[in-house]
Amino acid sequence: MKTNIINHTVQTITSLEIAELTGKQHKNIMQAIRNMEPAWEKVTQGNFSLSTYQDATGRTLPCYVLTKTECLYIATKFNDEARARLVLRDMGIQ
Repeated sequence: MKTNIINHTVQTITSLEIAELTGKQHKNIMQAIRNMEPAWEKVTQGNFSLSTYQDATGRTLPCYVLTKTECLYIATKFNDEARARLVLRDMGIQ
């Protein structure tokens, strides 16, 4: 996903995409991000962007939309193969 912000393109990835790439359940990805957010906030003085999506049944559920830098931070939480997939995806290689 790419978002244009005042003539700058920001690469982003959702927690749903991370779940798909890592083969983990979205609820577990959400919990991992929530657990890692306090340290990120302490270092960067910023929070992760919380958003929503609609599932197949029409329910509105939370998800995160992360920048490339935030994704690389989150990727360190997962196993080596999952981390490699996330890094390659963010680099546009996969």
